[in-house]
Amino acid sequence: MTPTPASAAPPADARDGDHRFAIQCEVLRLSIRPLGPVLLVQYLLNCGVAALFAWQFSPVRALVWLALVTGVTVMRGFFAQRLPEPFTPATLRAAQRQHTLRTAIWELAHGLAGVLLFNPERPDLQLLLGLILMGMTLSSAFSVSFYTPATQLAITLLLAPVIVTGLWLGAPVMMAVAVIGIGLTAMMWKLVADHSRQLEENIGLRLNERTLREQALAGLRASEQAQAERLRFFSAANHDLRQPVMAIGLQAEVLRQQLQHGTDSAAVQHTVASLSRAQQALEGLTNQLLEIGRIEAAVDPLRPAAVALAPLLNELARQAGEGRVAVRCPAEAVAWTDAVALRRVLSNLLDNALKFTPRGRVLLAVRARRRPGTDTRRAWRVEVRDSGIGIAAESQTRVFDDFEQVGNVERNLQHGHGLGLAIVRRLAGQLGIEVALRSAPGKGSVFSFELPAARPGAAAVPAPAPSVAMNEPDADAELRPGLAVLVVEDNIVVADSLSALLRHWHVAPRIYASAAEALALADLDALDAALCDIRLPGAFNGIALAERLAQRKPALTIALISADITEATQQLAAARGWHALRKPVQPDALRRVLLRAQQQQQPTPSS
Repeated sequence: MTPTPASAAPPADARDGDHRFAIQCEVLRLSIRPLGPVLLVQYLLNCGVAALFAWQFSPVRALVWLALVTGVTVMRGFFAQRLPEPFTPATLRAAQRQHTLRTAIWELAHGLAGVLLFNPERPDLQLLLGLILMGMTLSSAFSVSFYTPATQLAITLLLAPVIVTGLWLGAPVMMAVAVIGIGLTAMMWKLVADHSRQLEENIGLRLNERTLREQALAGLRASEQAQAERLRFFSAANHDLRQPVMAIGLQAEVLRQQLQHGTDSAAVQHTVASLSRAQQALEGLTNQLLEIGRIEAAVDPLRPAAVALAPLLNELARQAGEGRVAVRCPAEAVAWTDAVALRRVLSNLLDNALKFTPRGRVLLAVRARRRPGTDTRRAWRVEVRDSGIGIAAESQTRVFDDFEQVGNVERNLQHGHGLGLAIVRRLAGQLGIEVALRSAPGKGSVFSFELPAARPGAAAVPAPAPSVAMNEPDADAELRPGLAVLVVEDNIVVADSLSALLRHWHVAPRIYASAAEALALADLDALDAALCDIRLPGAFNGIALAERLAQRKPALTIALISADITEATQQLAAARGWHALRKPVQPDALRRVLLRAQQQQQPTPSS
């Protein structure tokens, strides 16, 4: 399953700014759209006005004005403004300035009629000219442009010439009309602003509707893709889960028939070993599926801190054993990240490198890097280098997918299930890092990522302390017959299996199905150890039961058992001095717990 990255929503101011920008772009597009027939009708009306004043006043002046109108009409009709695509804030401002200039030229050419066609000797023609230009103003206010500054400037340039000329040279009636023109200009400015605001609101509503529709469609597509991913994931998980389950069932039947027919011990041991391998494969897959579920559910919150890289890498190399892992890391390398998630990323990358490097060594390397665009802020580049089989270029894009194993086409369960790198991808997404891959067939692979450096002086998270061998019981020691072990497990099959194994070790199990039953019936003082399943029926779970048992008998060895042992549970168990065993419990781990209990029950020899 591919998680959807949880990207932070943009700030409200940014969203409002983007919305306003989109509205302004749409207003400008509407303002420059071709007028077609409207331009033709306007030009014919202008021709009529020119003819009227040529007959009543001056043919030359009328032709000059008509020539100006013809020029701007050709400009607007045949040389429309071209808008940049896509818009940016800078190109939008430039386009708005160009549109304002073109609109101003258009209306100024019409407004010059107030000078060219003004007859100082004829008050009636003056009044007619004023009325004609006021009519032009009313028609132009809502057609010449929808961009408020351009429209307001156009109205001013259309009326200003006749107003100035009328106040200067006009008859008294024309002066009155000029004053009315001033009021009309102010009124038209207000009407244009209101009309533009209403238009922008309508455009905003339409854009919101379109955005919501696009978001709904995108959400539907994302949901369909997520459903397809989940189906593919669970189909693959179902296939890989059935493989070891089938192997266990078949081997169990083989074992039954071998025991029934008295097959020799070597063959029986081989069958038992096959059963054990199938069980280990099943456990490994269930653990990885559980880890993926926990990552996608984000149940383990990140706790960034200063993490010393050298101790962490050295500890991982030591755990890998056999001297196959080398470490090259500066002692001062301290990163700012979540220590637990980083360890899981490195563990999976290292495990992947070792699986596909049959010969040779794996290198864990760290080197300093500079963050782009800064001279002081450092980062640490972490690399996992192997000399294994390598990955072809066409296959590198899918190695982080679920259940993908480029170098394991035969699906050998010894090489895992193809979930290690899928876990790395999910953890990297949580940490905000990007894991890069550089590889070539036969030349090994390099997985790398960068971590931000911790601030100087930040206290680093201490490195994992190695286990203290002196307190560990001897693994070859024999268990004392009759060791009393409390087993609280509500699953009958699991309880019977634990009981059978403990009796085989000559241990005396006390089996109970709930915490209340164990507290009421068990002889707590006679117990040597307690195995408490965490999820129990009733009011008390396994942790509450362990608390009660520790109060009654502080020296009692207690182990919490669950299929979901979280980091918090492990920390709690370590703080209380308990053990934490993950289901399915490995017999060796269970035996070590009982040996520890036996060791604690033995009297300490006096010095």
